[in-house]
Amino acid sequence: MNPHIEKVVNLLLLDSVDDVRVVGICGMGGIGKTTLATALYGQISHQFDARCFIDDLSKIYRHDGQVGAQKQILHQTLGKEHFQICNLFDTDDSIRRRLRRLRALIILDNVDKVEQLDKLALNRECLGVGSRIIIISRDEHILNEYGVDEVYKVPLLNETNSLQLFCQKAFKLDHIMSGYDKLALDTLSYANGLPLAIKVLGSFLFGRDISEWRSALARLKESPNKDIMDVLRLSFDGLENLEKEIFLDIACFFERYDKECLTNILNCCGFHPDIGLRILIDKSLISFYHGGCVMHSLLVELGRKIVQENSTKDLKKWSRLWFPEHFDNVMLENMEKNVQAIVLAYHSPRQIKKFAAETLSNMNHIRLLILENTYFSGSLNYLSNELRYVEWNRYPFTYLPKSFQPNQLVELHLSYSSIKQLWKGKKYLPNLRIMDLMHSRNLIKLPDFGEVPNLEMLNLAGCVNLISIPNSIFVLTSLKYLNLSGCSKVFNYPKHLKKLDSSETVLHSQSKTSSLILTTIGLHSLYQNAHKGLVSRLLSSLPSFFFLRELDISFCGLSQIPDAIGCIRWLGRLVLSGNNFVTLPSLRELSKLVYLDLQYCKQLNFLPELPLPHSSTVGQNCVVGLYIFNCPELGERGHCSRMTLSWLIQFLHANQESFACFLETDIGIVIPGSEIPRWLNNQSLGNSMSINLSSIVHDKDFIGLVACVVFSVKLDYPNITTNELENNICISLDEDHTRTGYGFNFSCPVICYADLFTPESDHTWLLYLPWDRLNPDKTFRGFDHITMTTFIDEREGLHGEVKKCGYRCIFKQDQQQFNSTMMHHRNSSSQKRKFLAIED
Repeated sequence: MNPHIEKVVNLLLLDSVDDVRVVGICGMGGIGKTTLATALYGQISHQFDARCFIDDLSKIYRHDGQVGAQKQILHQTLGKEHFQICNLFDTDDSIRRRLRRLRALIILDNVDKVEQLDKLALNRECLGVGSRIIIISRDEHILNEYGVDEVYKVPLLNETNSLQLFCQKAFKLDHIMSGYDKLALDTLSYANGLPLAIKVLGSFLFGRDISEWRSALARLKESPNKDIMDVLRLSFDGLENLEKEIFLDIACFFERYDKECLTNILNCCGFHPDIGLRILIDKSLISFYHGGCVMHSLLVELGRKIVQENSTKDLKKWSRLWFPEHFDNVMLENMEKNVQAIVLAYHSPRQIKKFAAETLSNMNHIRLLILENTYFSGSLNYLSNELRYVEWNRYPFTYLPKSFQPNQLVELHLSYSSIKQLWKGKKYLPNLRIMDLMHSRNLIKLPDFGEVPNLEMLNLAGCVNLISIPNSIFVLTSLKYLNLSGCSKVFNYPKHLKKLDSSETVLHSQSKTSSLILTTIGLHSLYQNAHKGLVSRLLSSLPSFFFLRELDISFCGLSQIPDAIGCIRWLGRLVLSGNNFVTLPSLRELSKLVYLDLQYCKQLNFLPELPLPHSSTVGQNCVVGLYIFNCPELGERGHCSRMTLSWLIQFLHANQESFACFLETDIGIVIPGSEIPRWLNNQSLGNSMSINLSSIVHDKDFIGLVACVVFSVKLDYPNITTNELENNICISLDEDHTRTGYGFNFSCPVICYADLFTPESDHTWLLYLPWDRLNPDKTFRGFDHITMTTFIDEREGLHGEVKKCGYRCIFKQDQQQFNSTMMHHRNSSSQKRKFLAIED
């Protein structure tokens, strides 16, 4: 308790007696807010002329109203004679007149509405200078809305303090009794640092033998402790309906999900999560750590208990299914009607079970369906028309059900499916925004895009048997993302005449046979010309997709890229890898371009002028840069090195005000080359070097590092068992001497394809690392001395070598003084203030 008391005391600024200060304390239920405030009150209350601790302000309002709450304050601060006041005017007047002359300490616990504070008439002007108000609430928004000066968020107990508290309650000792070690640790794991749970469980287990402990823990897994759940339930009951739905979805399905992905799914369900998630954060029900949603394990258990609470045996009451056994029971008991959401994922082949597809056909009100590596037998005759989000990995059927009329569907993900065609006939899907059919190898035909007029993303990567794209694709004026990677038949089909079966050519008349063959050739010629016309039109009309942000036409066998590519003004990501073109059209006008992938463009012999980067909005967890890997005809040409390095630095310069966007974003380039650029003023042979930041780590102008390595990769063909070897080159940054084991790994986004790889050649990889990303909590944690190590994950058939490495510290001055033209090297008395210069 003492460290927490000390932190709150520091926020109170007790030595300052010239003002009135208000501090808030918040945290989830059972975390110890009241315990902390009580201990704090005992330590500091003697320093004040008047003192008041209101245990449960919201309860007083419910029972006695505003007058009752004000009476409590007057009674505790001024004495019993004021307890008889019974109207608002008298209480307001007494508070204003009497307390203004006193230095008062007032603690208000369990505030659940800001109106409760406003009605007290207990503002800063009512209290004498040097007074302090402490407000305790589960909802941080209430504290901020009221205008507190500081907020202290009570954290969960760490392992040491959890163990200490548990031993005091369970054993009345400072250590675990002999023989109870594993049971005690299992109990602490269940409590997960929540003081309420530790105290309740410890007190319950006190004096019981080992067999009783085991029995109690087994019971907890089936039925959580009521005293703990009742406290946690208060926060849930105070939520609005939409926030309750979001809470339950997270508890049942989405704990640890990436924030962007979670927000997207909840949006599809119509839950307006931007405000809903914020409310759950304010109420300390969830948090986000490194981009992932975190909910305390006991809150997860609470949510799942709420879903099941009507009856543990009556599964028709369940709105959500998340375990396979739930699904089994639903099938056995024919209790499908109330199911609203299903998320089932198997991560091990041994877990996979077979389900009857007919069961899904009986679920009429599903809004959310996520199935990963599940197996369904039988036939699927119906899917709920209320579906808004469908993600069915390895969908086993050749069509979606004929009766399926998903007018509310927003996203459809059927990756690695067996689908040949989405549906027969026409279906109008006005709300569909995303259609992801990647690696559906049996797909041969697409729907009429006039049926999905608002489509924003179309992913057909790896649909290798897709033979055509409907003309109606040109109606997709909202399209932002188009991926045709590997769809070579779309661009080249048919390559030769279809061979006729011998039975078709055995005719009674030679003239009829000739007529048949001529007719077939004529039809083929007409189709081929029409098809080429459509493909040509598709490529040349890409600028008509006004909102197109991402385009992937990699590995499509293209020998020419049309000039029209350079006119897609909003294009931010362009993937052209694995094609056969010799040159590229001008890309200078693509000012929004942040990613260009030219890997395995083996005929490319010249790089066109790149656009001048402008300020861009870069999404979290994306990759920014230029990746020119395994382009042997391009080689180590000077203009390529100068141009790409210039682009990188200009990008950083153009976006220097937006570096906060890059904290989870890799920004870099890969180019042919065997030398570290000279403007990286710290270089070393080999794969490792030390970085000493001790003299600049606190410099407010220090914004990041540019790290660089020269590497080569070669493949040992006889031993290769897989064609694709991904993310094999990695830069690792760790503290010298691994004082805390704190570090980062950054993977190079190039991919090694066994059947496309050119014999060994050198490449240079440059990576920009914002200082705020390396030091997000501003504590430095010993990160002033860093060891940079580069390694290549030598999987079977892959061998590599890191030959050189280097780095340069980047300062604001470097950014400010860099302009859009190539810069010459300038001398400077201060090495860290050298202007960025690009040289061969």
